[in-house]
Amino acid sequence: MSDKTSLHQRLDDLDVKISKALTHLEEKKLWNFGHHLSSGQLKARYAFLKEQIDHEAHDAEVHGHHVGNLERSVMEWVAGLEIHG
Repeated sequence: MSDKTSLHQRLDDLDVKISKALTHLEEKKLWNFGHHLSSGQLKARYAFLKEQIDHEAHDAEVHGHHVGNLERSVMEWVAGLEIHG
């Protein structure tokens, strides 16, 4: 697989994740929990997300794919949505 094909596949994978996340957001608009997270819960979620994204980025880089700031930001955004159910 060429680098160009690999990049296109990674972008396609991100597109699928973004589409799923947007669908999740639309569905979530129907929910109204009225729940607010404490600072401790927010810190724990941030630590979990950071570890998860660092692991995913490391795996991609082990396979020779550079993970830039934009890709990392999208990964963080999608992971943040997924953690909320």
